[in-house]
Amino acid sequence: MNPFENWVASDFREHAVNFCDLARVAYGLELDFSAGTLAQLDDLIDLNFAPGSADDHSDLIVGMGCYLGEVVIHNHGGGWHADEEFFHSPAVVIEGKLQTRTFPLSRVWRRFEYGPEHSLVAYYSEVCRTLARL
Repeated sequence: MNPFENWVASDFREHAVNFCDLARVAYGLELDFSAGTLAQLDDLIDLNFAPGSADDHSDLIVGMGCYLGEVVIHNHGGGWHADEEFFHSPAVVIEGKLQTRTFPLSRVWRRFEYGPEHSLVAYYSEVCRTLARL
């Protein structure tokens, strides 16, 4: 079963905003949906969570993944699409010559599970490179 099946775009946005509030209160981060804030999230994960801890932080991963997706949307357009068509994870779909899908919640899960080699900054750079080629 897909836990995001009945979600709409505003649900993802709400989780992203709630994550911003949590990041401010719990970690002293001011997040503004700019690409530059992603390095702060990589640092937050490195300083507070050991690799292999993804299953212990599912609510945080959802909030941070929604924030990451909203960073993509704020800077490149697009919108949320939550179905099981691809990888059982919500996607950000960016319209263009080709419809581009990216999976921010999956990336945040991998960041928690496997560590810095799955950097959120690198993910965003990959998205930008892909969009530049289209």
